[in-house]
Amino acid sequence: MNKLFPFIIIFLTSCSNNNTSKTKLKASEKESIKSENSIESHFDKSIDVPKGYKIIGEATGDLNKDKIEEKVIVYNTDRNEDMGIIREIHIFKKGKSTWEKWHSSIGAVLPSDHGGMMGDPFEEVKVENGCLVIRQSGGSREKWSYTHRYRNQNNSWELIGSTINYYTPEDFSETLDYNLSNGKISYSKEIDLTYKETPTENKNIKLDFIKKLKTLPKMHGFYPGNNQITLPENIGTFYY
Repeated sequence: MNKLFPFIIIFLTSCSNNNTSKTKLKASEKESIKSENSIESHFDKSIDVPKGYKIIGEATGDLNKDKIEEKVIVYNTDRNEDMGIIREIHIFKKGKSTWEKWHSSIGAVLPSDHGGMMGDPFEEVKVENGCLVIRQSGGSREKWSYTHRYRNQNNSWELIGSTINYYTPEDFSETLDYNLSNGKISYSKEIDLTYKETPTENKNIKLDFIKKLKTLPKMHGFYPGNNQITLPENIGTFYY
């Protein structure tokens, strides 16, 4: 096996006067809401999209455990390479009245043509449990899907988790879940025996093992699906 792939929205519930509710907001509460709306509106407009760039994904969430949400934006840049449009990730922190750029990097979001016949590989960017999560997929007959998780630590953005799936309809499916923080890896391969002429020659595989890296990959410059890992028991190699 050898595969070389793979704002803040605050909902303000206002109480309206009707036959069953006579609740009224105090003047100070109204001013507070008005002020918050004004600030949020200003924040929404405070990020200037670089000339020639286009937003293709964004998310908000607490990425540094300070209980204040950050904003993540994924851009199409104005630059192309063999595999299509180059993407950039920009991360912003809240300043006093505007979003301030905290980090920018290239690599973790694949170029626009990397999905092959499936088209643009980028699916979404999310903030989950303090991590920046990027999901991508592509392929032709043999398909793949990548989920990579990055965390801000050691004065950098590091890859801490990767879930990779390769599958061919009516043939097989392989999944590798790699916790880079502790080195734990779970691998499985399932064969679709429905279409096999000699099913006894094909076996499902499940195994767990440890592969601890000396240093974790940095988000900047990381290329999903281009990082090799050797599986035990002479199973072969896998790419995350």
